[in-house]
Parts: sequence; C-alpha cells; structure tokens
Amino acid sequence: MALGARCRGNLSSTLIMFHSSIGGVGENSISQHSKRKCVRLSLTRNKRPLRTTRRNVKSVAEASESESYKWPPRTFNAKKGEKFVFQYGEGLRIEEVPEGTRIIYPGVRKDETRDVTEWRRMIKHAINNPVGDQEPLREKLKKLKATKSNPKILFAFDDVSLPLPPMQSPDIRAVIMEVCEEMCMEEGIKPSSLEFVCSIALHRFIRPDEFRHVCGKKLYSKYFPTGRMRNYNAVDEYDSVHFGYTRHGEDVMVCKSMAESDLMIYVNVNYVAMDGGYKSYATGMVHYKSLRHNHDVNTLRNTRSLYDPKNSRMHKSFERIGKMIQQRCDIFHIETVLDDNLFPFYLSWIQLPLPMMDVVKRLLAWVTVLSLKIVPLVVRKWIFWSPITWGPFGLKQVMAGETVAVHERTLEANYKYKVVDVQGQCDILIVAPSCIGPYTKDTYMNPLLVNTYALGYYYNMYVDGTPLLRPGGVMIVVSEMHYEWSSPQHDNYRQLFEEVIAPHGGLDEFEEYQEKFATSEQLNDNYRQGLSPAGVHGFYMYTWAAHGMDMISKVYAAGADRFTWAKDSKMGGI
Repeated sequence: MALGARCRGNLSSTLIMFHSSIGGVGENSISQHSKRKCVRLSLTRNKRPLRTTRRNVKSVAEASESESYKWPPRTFNAKKGEKFVFQYGEGLRIEEVPEGTRIIYPGVRKDETRDVTEWRRMIKHAINNPVGDQEPLREKLKKLKATKSNPKILFAFDDVSLPLPPMQSPDIRAVIMEVCEEMCMEEGIKPSSLEFVCSIALHRFIRPDEFRHVCGKKLYSKYFPTGRMRNYNAVDEYDSVHFGYTRHGEDVMVCKSMAESDLMIYVNVNYVAMDGGYKSYATGMVHYKSLRHNHDVNTLRNTRSLYDPKNSRMHKSFERIGKMIQQRCDIFHIETVLDDNLFPFYLSWIQLPLPMMDVVKRLLAWVTVLSLKIVPLVVRKWIFWSPITWGPFGLKQVMAGETVAVHERTLEANYKYKVVDVQGQCDILIVAPSCIGPYTKDTYMNPLLVNTYALGYYYNMYVDGTPLLRPGGVMIVVSEMHYEWSSPQHDNYRQLFEEVIAPHGGLDEFEEYQEKFATSEQLNDNYRQGLSPAGVHGFYMYTWAAHGMDMISKVYAAGADRFTWAKDSKMGGI
C-alpha cells in the first residue's frame, strides 16, 4: 500500500509518513485546498473528505469505504513516549517520536483473489474485450495469420524492479503471457515467430532464474533455451532502430525487435501511478539516446511529481515518444493492478503501525527488530530479498487494449482508496527508506540510493501540486547509511559518487560528466554481461532526486553508521 497525501492549508508541523510497505516505494497524491482547522483524509478523488475527531488515533474511513480495507487509514498524534516501527535499510528500528508528531498511516486495502483460475478468467475477459481503438487479441492474430505465414509476435514485459517485494509464484506476468501464448498457438502461429524481451532499458539485465520466475517455468523451458527470451540492450545501437525525432527534438530510438514485429503484446504489472502507460515502452524499450531527454536534471527539476503523470514533465516526454512509437508499431497493451498484500501472513505485522498491533504482533515486531541488530549485514541483505519475504499479491484488475485507454483505467484503480488528505504542509518530514527498492535487488543499500529513495521517490509522493514538506523544510532520513557498495552490481554508482558527486556536489554542472560514464566500455561491459546497470544509470539515480534537492534546505541521516564511513570512504568519514 502506498501513501498518497493532499496538503491543505499552511500548518507548521512535524510529520512522519508511515508506509505500510517495507519496500516503501509507493505513490502519493496531494492537492491544495482551502485552509481548514482539522486533519482530514480523503479516500477517493471525488468524495468530500470526512471530518475527523480530535482523538489520539483518528479513524478516517466512512463506513461504506471501510469495507474496502483490511486496515483503514488513520492519523496518529503521537503521545509522549509513544514508539513506532521504522524501516532502516537492511533492518528495522522501534523508536520514540516527539510528542505531537503526526504519523500518517495510509491503510491497507482488502486482499484480492490469488486464485490462478480466476486470474486466467480475468485475463481472457480483458483481451477479448479491449478498451480504446483495439480489436480483441484473437481477431488481431487471425488477421495477421491470414496475411502472413509467419507473423512476428513480440512479448515485452516489465523487469524485476517491480512489484516490491517480488511476487510469489506464479507471477502475474507469467500467467498473462501463458494465456496469450496459448492463443497464438491456437491460431497457428509458430513458436519460432514468437519472441520474449524484457523491457529493461538501462537496468541490470535479469538473470535466467529471474526469467524463469517472471515468465513462468513453462514458457522459460520452451523459449529461453532457443534464444527467444532475452533482455533488450539499450546501450549498443545494433539492438535498436531510430524512428526519428519528436517535435521537441527527442530521439525516438527503439528496440529492434519491437520495430520489426507485426504485433507487440506489452505485459505490465502495476501498483503505483508512476508506472504503466507510455512509460512502459517509452523507457523500457528505448535506447539511451531517447532516455537522456527525460531523465535529465532540467526535466526532473520540473516534474510535479513522479506519481502525478498530468503534472509530470517527465511523463510528457514519455507521451511524445510513446505516441511516435505507437504510430509505427501495433501495440496491444495489457496492464494489471495489484492489491496491498505485500507480505506473507507471518510478516503481516509489518504493514501495521505499532499502536495498532495486538500483543502477538508487538512481540513479533520487538523480536524481529532486536534479532536484526545482531545479525551481520550480509545475512540481513539475504533475508530481505529471500523468498521468505515475497508477497502473495492478489489481482485487483486487468485491462487490455490501446495504451492510453488502458492506462486511464489503471490510474483510476490505483488512486482509489490510496489518496490521503493532510492538513497543512510540514516543516520537518521524517522518512525511512528500506532496502527493498527497485535498484537494490540482492544488493546493499548504498548512499547514492538512499538519496534516490528519500529525496526522489519519497519526496515526490504527491499529486496536484503541493508536496508534504514545505519549500525550505527539513527532511530526516532514518538510515544506517553504511558505506557498502555491492560489486560489480554498483561499481558505476560508487565511481560516480566518489569521482563526481562527492567532490563537486549539486546539480548545475553535474551532467558535464555524463558522457564519460555513458561511453565507458568497462562499465558497459558489466551491463552487457548482466552484472550491473549501464554505466550512465547512476546519473539518473542522482537526477531522480533533483526536485527534492532543490526544495529541501537540509537533510539529516538519523542512525547513520559513522564508523564504516570513516573506515571505508575516500571522503574520510562524515
């Protein structure tokens, strides 16, 4: 579940965003309204918010809406000495917060179905009843087969950076692709005419075991050994085709398999408003030359926010590039919306604030926190990314058809019951990033990514123009901030941090060094071998936080490990 907030009025306060997901990368919604004197939370975009009472714990769900929650949203005004659970990188902490601190708990929506038979029914209904200007998938396949003996069908799909934590088997992408592949076989299309490409862009190539999980054992066994299941290489030009330029001069350089296909079936897994739509293939299936136009400092500085596509300059660029791709390629877009069932039953307490836990859950929380303190870092990293933490996500919605029409319905479902109205911006915002994030899979959470998650993802968790933290406010990041860099996965991040960010800092001259990393054969060889993201990817981890870096006056790391910085950092400690 992701917190979404709308700020109202101009109330100075200290506020904690309490995320019900230990992964913590979620979606927020904020809009500016007339000043009011009480905390109010809005659970839909169209209904008037419910006025709350002035109790320590305030219920914010109307009776009819509360039925949509497993645990409804609440706002806490912390009592003296009251403690809460904090995410803490590869760990957890239970700490006291100052009296009067507002803790915004977004709630957890009710669990949706995990029945694969029901999933298949929902998928078949979606592909047989597409929205927008698209025919049913079977009709499209019939027409292609009638005009070509061996039509080229491309399956493109999101990589393992979502959902977070990873989804328990079967992954919804595997079920969707199995249903569509079966339909291709029924219409007489040969397996040799099908190709499966991970929409990876500059991220680390997914490994064979990750292909097996995301695509399912059946498709993996059938297509991976024959080379029909692969990653897209967004660095080398041999794997791309240049379509031209948008009216803003943006390169449109796309995956060669997409350009040459007769039909691309895109399979998206969605639980935040930032993802999906044109972003799916206008980032994941385009070359670095296209990505440099919308992952730059200027674009990210003027994006309001990452989770509000209509106010995001970055998404405007995706739209221009995506429309041009859509003119050249036939794209049948499938998007899903998942529920908030992020963790197995024995970890469900993680999605509750401490004051809402019963005795058993409180005991589990304290035992877990204390145990993680004595466990070595390498073991903690394994625990957080091992299958014991994978989520039993349920399927809330599947839509198929034309990209824009599909995504409009996805956004509507994503926003529903995930928008929280907050009275007034705060002076101090406390956030607690977890290691379960899109760029830390199986790796340590290094200082660059702490900045990315806190000032990039967390700060941008709002819609309609007003962030939780006032301009010039202070952010406190609860993080161990250990100076650990997984090698070779994050070699490019470390090199960027030590050679560019540490000595130069800031954003104004930052991009002068970008081309050196973008063309580094050593760093890009790691990418080609599937060992790390592309050489330039670290720059986008830094620019991701550009909006937050411009608006926040100071950032403090609470709980930082000074010893490892003094021992390992070339900067000589902090």
